[in-house]
Amino acid sequence: MQEKFTGLVLGGVNFGENDKILTIFTLEKGLITAKIKGVKKAGAKLKFASEPFCFAEFITTGTLAKRVVTGASLIESFYSIREDIHKFFCGGAILEFTRKLLREDIVSKELFSLSIEGLKELSFSNENPKKVLALFLINALSVVGYGLTIKDCNCLPNEEKTKRFFDYSNGAIYCEKCKSFGAREINPLTFETLKNLVFGKEVSSSGLDMVIRLLDYYISNKCETTIKSVKELISLQINL
Repeated sequence: MQEKFTGLVLGGVNFGENDKILTIFTLEKGLITAKIKGVKKAGAKLKFASEPFCFAEFITTGTLAKRVVTGASLIESFYSIREDIHKFFCGGAILEFTRKLLREDIVSKELFSLSIEGLKELSFSNENPKKVLALFLINALSVVGYGLTIKDCNCLPNEEKTKRFFDYSNGAIYCEKCKSFGAREINPLTFETLKNLVFGKEVSSSGLDMVIRLLDYYISNKCETTIKSVKELISLQINL
């Protein structure tokens, strides 16, 4: 059976001497896996279609469990993401988040759009890559059912809230009076940066670093998975 999909290559593993098994995030079917043959050979016609970040129209044949990519028409390669290490880790985090947190039987046009728009921002705009990633993660977490509550509790006037605490069990931020057992104190700049991101205001690079660390912590604890590209990005900032 022949099928056509609009999809984004999230990654792949080598299979045999010259083939790969791809994970493709498709608009029509959600996550699918498909073999692509001969792409490790020099001059392979479909080599471009086996690379992460490849956004294309794919043609596959075979059954649900044994799809084979037989053709592809490139829409965008997002090649420039590979030329900047910060963009590369941020783009990799977008792919990895989708691969790890979207179930194979779920079609999500919203997450597909967020992924493509995030990669476009990284590739073609001058926006801070960490800001692009932070906004993607905030919005994508909401799509997959782990949304954050980025607002103050109402128990005290803002001027009396000298400390903020993050509760990873429900993704909410509280003052010292309202915090639950196990909530983690966060830097006030982290909270301000989260609010400013959501409302489209200016944010600092140091604030973005704090937000990305918070999101990494939340994903690790609430979603019980690790986004390695986010860890690499954090490590890069520490080692600069």
